[in-house]
Amino acid sequence: MNYRFKTYFLMLAHYNQWANNKLFAVLEALPETQLNQDCGAYFNSLIQTANHVLVGDFLWFERICGLQPSSYALDDVLYPDIKELTQVRKNHDQSLIDYVQVHDESAFHQALTYIRRNQTYTEPLIEVLAHMFNHQTHHRGQMHNMVFQLTGISLELDLIYFQRENACLYH
Repeated sequence: MNYRFKTYFLMLAHYNQWANNKLFAVLEALPETQLNQDCGAYFNSLIQTANHVLVGDFLWFERICGLQPSSYALDDVLYPDIKELTQVRKNHDQSLIDYVQVHDESAFHQALTYIRRNQTYTEPLIEVLAHMFNHQTHHRGQMHNMVFQLTGISLELDLIYFQRENACLYH
């Protein structure tokens, strides 16, 4: 099977949406005390970690779209309410899918130049997108661990489960 980067990133964008939908369905059912409980994670709680992932996504997405990045700090809690956070997460996940969908293969081979902390960086868009999706997976794993600590609920969020459910989309 010959995957193109567009196909690969489209799969990751859909996987990302699928995994976030599963995770956030559980988060929405938790009481606010558990969502805000310090679990000893790097960003402390579920709500703080979920907001960190979204802030990171916003900053990277603004860069790849050629927009001036927002001035958010990586620990900003933009959405303390889980219902609002879930809706914004869903909307952004769809934006990531739409971004990949509308670009042809050549777009993924372009370089992205951006400024961070007064330093200019130029990196292949392929690497930036890979980082974005990997960053989400990394922190989703942390949130999964916090959910398990708080509730005993374990979710099957591995990419292979998504691929088995959606194989026809990417072959």
